[in-house]
Amino acid sequence: MSPTGRCRSGAGRDIGAPPAGVVALFVAVVFALVAGACGGTGGEEEGAPIGNAGVVEDDGAAQPGGRIVYGVGSETDGWNPSNSKWAPAGNLIARTFFDTLTAYDADLVARPNLAERLTPNADYTQWTITLRPGVTLHNGRPVTAQVVKENLEFLKASTLTSSAFEPVESFATAGELDVVVTMKRPWVNYPYALATQIGVVADPDWLRSGDNTNPIGTGPFTFVEWIPDSKLVVRRNPNWWRTDASGVRLPYLDEIEFRPIPEPESRGASLEAGNLDLMQTTSSGQIKQFGDAGRRGEYQVFTDAGAESTEVFIQLNTMVPPFDDPDARRALALATDTETYVQVLEQGLFEPARGPFAPGSRWYTETDYPAYDPAAAEELVEQVKARSGGVFRFEVLGPPDAHALQGLQLLQQQWKEVGIEMTIEPLESAQLITKVATGDYQATLWQQFASPHPLGDSIWWHPNTAKPIPEIALNFARNRNPRIGDALDRARETTDPDEEVRLYQEVQRELAADVPYIWLYHTRISVVAANNLVNVVNHTLPGGERGLPLQDGAHPLWQVWKRS
Repeated sequence: MSPTGRCRSGAGRDIGAPPAGVVALFVAVVFALVAGACGGTGGEEEGAPIGNAGVVEDDGAAQPGGRIVYGVGSETDGWNPSNSKWAPAGNLIARTFFDTLTAYDADLVARPNLAERLTPNADYTQWTITLRPGVTLHNGRPVTAQVVKENLEFLKASTLTSSAFEPVESFATAGELDVVVTMKRPWVNYPYALATQIGVVADPDWLRSGDNTNPIGTGPFTFVEWIPDSKLVVRRNPNWWRTDASGVRLPYLDEIEFRPIPEPESRGASLEAGNLDLMQTTSSGQIKQFGDAGRRGEYQVFTDAGAESTEVFIQLNTMVPPFDDPDARRALALATDTETYVQVLEQGLFEPARGPFAPGSRWYTETDYPAYDPAAAEELVEQVKARSGGVFRFEVLGPPDAHALQGLQLLQQQWKEVGIEMTIEPLESAQLITKVATGDYQATLWQQFASPHPLGDSIWWHPNTAKPIPEIALNFARNRNPRIGDALDRARETTDPDEEVRLYQEVQRELAADVPYIWLYHTRISVVAANNLVNVVNHTLPGGERGLPLQDGAHPLWQVWKRS
């Protein structure tokens, strides 16, 4: 879905009326297809629509107190934003103990959040972040300009997050609550970067300690304990800086426990047994099953159909054989029958993909991405084999769950029919991420690109982030196309919305020509909740705007309350 309500700020105005575009620079290494993150069987007829069902919302007086248990599909490697990698489950949990300086409203526009306002100079080469007075960290330390400056400087120096700060020259303080950010060149959309992992505010001493297990932030809940692969518990922050319309200090809930449950069937069974109050899922079977139950009033189902979709695809390493050969990449695309894949694996629920944007997106454009054509694939395969000793063989990495394996076996058969040999290597998430980030792979099953605005995905596509192997690279496909880099840079600097769209369409066309990704389908991360929870995704920002309900399956929890 496309953003609406696009506002613009003039020089010297704060982002109550923000500049065009949404920068969502996700610095998390999002692989998201961890064990059990996708798939499932059962449900309704093929092609059933995706949407909300059984929603319970109430703008009246809340009932404070209570405890909930939230089931997520994967564990996270830590909570330090400078060195931890937050996939959808990680982003959900991090929002309990961290606040971001800005946040998205329901129209996909970044608004002030922990920051009171953000003000550019005339040419967008300098931004002033003005903080809200009276905010404290969980350890009681006041949040000042110096604290935020130290956060930003530390993240700018981090190996994981430094690429997101490439346009930034320096940070300085101007009084107790103003941070001045100086750019190397204009960055019109800078406030939108601060709605992501690089926009959280933590205790600077904790950041520098290297600890990633005991987070100290400003968020609505404080960290209590974390037993990896078992549970993480947070407790109500009695000193959080937000109140509701009646002046009641938020959040409403006393405690939240998050449980990583990789297998979707086990997660769903736990919810049905009453052991969970909420869960995340991308299982087509579960979305259908619980959607039907939601229409009967038994559960609530929320789907991020109003935001940009996440894409599922085979990611190719363009720096190693056989995919350093463009013909090999193109042959693989020509040999992939995505229509059959979606019907067999996802019951026809999701839309086959030909690029990083679905046709309903305002950024979408038609491209020359190779359509399924096995005869043409066979011809290219023979050419590739003639240049590589008579073989076209490679390995695909993937998560070790049954659904992912079924999908890879289907692709294996499709590719075998045109003369391509593929083997499958299941890996646990931590090992898979390490291999991909360091370039130690040929191909992998992957899921990414759900940023509310394409600038948020630019870090994954820019040639500057395609480092030589074995350096850590955020351009995981290591696709070095200078035309993509030029279009992304110009899109970040333009103040013309139409030019912005045109430039991102140019990026899509270049990606279609390069074929670093074998697109499979556009998916959605849904949340299923018990029907005694109120306002699961219904929230407002500090300025009164309605907040974005779901962002790649993540949502705030400060507004949720539990009916007795």
